[in-house]
Amino acid sequence: MSWNRREILRAGLLGGSFSILPSRRAVARSFFSPSSTPPPSPPATPFVAPLTLPPLATPVAPFVPVDASLPPQSLNPPTYYHLFDEQRFLKVHPQYPPTKLWGYRDANVPAGAWPHALGPTFIGEAQKPLFVRHTNILPANHVGFGVPEMTVHLHGGHHEARSDGFPGPGGGLNPVFGPGQSYDYAYPLLDPGFTTGQADATDRPSTLWYHDHLLDFTGQNVYRGLAGFFLFKDAVDAHDENLNDGVNLRLPSGEFDVPMIVQDKRFDSAGQLVLDVFNHDGFLGDKYLVNGTIQPYMDVKRRKYRLRLLAGTNARFFAFRIVRSNGQPVPFDLIATEGGLMSAPIRNRTTIFMGPAERFEIVVNFAAFAAGELLYLENRARQDDGRGPNGTLDPGQRVLQFRVGGGAVADPSRVPDVLRPFAAITQTEINAATRRTFVFKRRHGAWVINDEFVDLNRSVAGAVRNTPEIWKLVNNSGGWWHPIHVHLEFMHVLKRNGILPPLEERDGRAKKDVINLGPNETVEVFFNFRDFPGPWAFHCHNLEHEDAFMMARFDVL
Repeated sequence: MSWNRREILRAGLLGGSFSILPSRRAVARSFFSPSSTPPPSPPATPFVAPLTLPPLATPVAPFVPVDASLPPQSLNPPTYYHLFDEQRFLKVHPQYPPTKLWGYRDANVPAGAWPHALGPTFIGEAQKPLFVRHTNILPANHVGFGVPEMTVHLHGGHHEARSDGFPGPGGGLNPVFGPGQSYDYAYPLLDPGFTTGQADATDRPSTLWYHDHLLDFTGQNVYRGLAGFFLFKDAVDAHDENLNDGVNLRLPSGEFDVPMIVQDKRFDSAGQLVLDVFNHDGFLGDKYLVNGTIQPYMDVKRRKYRLRLLAGTNARFFAFRIVRSNGQPVPFDLIATEGGLMSAPIRNRTTIFMGPAERFEIVVNFAAFAAGELLYLENRARQDDGRGPNGTLDPGQRVLQFRVGGGAVADPSRVPDVLRPFAAITQTEINAATRRTFVFKRRHGAWVINDEFVDLNRSVAGAVRNTPEIWKLVNNSGGWWHPIHVHLEFMHVLKRNGILPPLEERDGRAKKDVINLGPNETVEVFFNFRDFPGPWAFHCHNLEHEDAFMMARFDVL
């Protein structure tokens, strides 16, 4: 008997409880009943380990890409990179033994010498293409949750379908590569609209991330550690606060530009990751990790910092604040979403709400605090299960400690009143748009879109390239939350529950690639799928919902 997990899931979700697990693809390290909660993680003293930042990816010698190609509009020579997708053992806390993780390693670094949970950070530059080769060296005989087969999604990217990390075979693609195999990805980093001569330089990203996207197993593989940052720069966001050329925004840069992926995980008594593979509602951990370390600290100087926050969780939502030791909130400037820099900052915010896969960038001025003062990044969202936040706020679960250093330092950075302005969608575009409705709900213990489980061999929509579309996203699943991610293009949010959305997602102010659908909410979003035809995915980014089976394929024709 050689069932795969899809057949087991369907049998269990639609027909009753699980009784046998005949395939290694369905074996978990620890087995729990669908309604049980794993034991708590061992104690870990907070704020005793420093925050770590993975180094930048380093180029390799040019290679001949297999099947990957750049559009003819790519005029600059590409840069080549090579990553190994591997298993490694790392300490996530000084009081824990080394934990088995999966992750990405720069091929220029020897095996066993990558001391980071995250993969290397890429810096992509506008109109300067990259080729990235991934070689899978995960153990083929792996036992435990997760599957050592890969398909890597650059989340927020604009590139051909074969390089998007399509979740599995379908639509003429077969992007999954197993142990001992490699796959090449082409990232042209051209502005959307380049094929029509109407390239839109205002439609550029800022903070992207790359992660595994394997059908039915994204949650397990990402939870094991398969994630990394990909940052984008251009003349406007040049990552150089000292460049005063009248174009560069001079946002905090260098050591003062800090990407942070916040995750929640659970560990057993031996310090190993625990995941309940029978939990299709959304798995929650009981330890907060930032860049792979449990509740680290960060030394900061008395000046402005750009913090790039990524909710890299399977199911947990956050309501983040920065607070002083007495709980007093610290105001900051909100400058970017996962759709890139906003047209203008939102000043003096004290809280940002984030769902899985969302990114928000904030600028915090630590010059306002005395040397030796301690501040904290804390989460106030109360969440008891995979349904999502329950609407109440905790006093504050402290995730990261900031330690303010000594005397004043030079700070040439700034947050100007104008960031990356863009035109809001016009009424003419709205009138011309093709309209579609997608309803997200629960059925027979699993998750569906328009009453259908995912089938990558079937497209639910054929969007004509370079033609306006308006999608109505409807949450009809009762008290459940669904963070919805659509590949290829950013979303312009037109309405939330029939009225204008909040500033951080309002068209003309911000763009999005993840939309949080709260209980019984409806959101209308505008797309123009440009440049790249082919099959694409959209799905809930509660990864347990995605894996069981809240995903659909759409085609750009």
